Amino acid sequence: MENASKALLMAGGVLIGLLIITLAVYLFTSFGTTSAEVNKKNQEQQLVQFNTQYTTYLGRTDLTIYDVVTVANSAHENNVNYADVSDHATAYDIIVKIGNTRIDNKSQSDIDNLILVNQTNTKYECTDIEYYDTSGRVKQVTFKQIP
Repeated sequence: MENASKALLMAGGVLIGLLIITLAVYLFTSFGTTSAEVNKKNQEQQLVQFNTQYTTYLGRTDLTIYDVVTVANSAHENNVNYADVSDHATAYDIIVKIGNTRIDNKSQSDIDNLILVNQTNTKYECTDIEYYDTSGRVKQVTFKQIP
């Protein structure tokens, strides 16, 4: 009789141990999945926040040369920051154009000249924004001068 009660106690201990281990594995898996989801949402939010620097101009027809230069300077700064990244040209480089002319890589004197020539009553429209397929980041922003 004594051996039977000890056997029941041992079996109960093993069952409780298995329940604790099962609960620990479940919680570990659950927290791991939650962490991955939170990390993914943070990355998506950072991407949206980054792209918003450029997408806020899309479709607007009240832009001045100063707005265009602001976008070009932001793109130039981005291109300099990511110049050392191995896939810079295929995932991080941002091009800003007025018509078919690229302006994000112009010198400061060329930018000053552009401002001087276009500062009076010249309006621009952001006509197109392209994105990289791999990263989802802005690839190219195109403006056109409104006559």
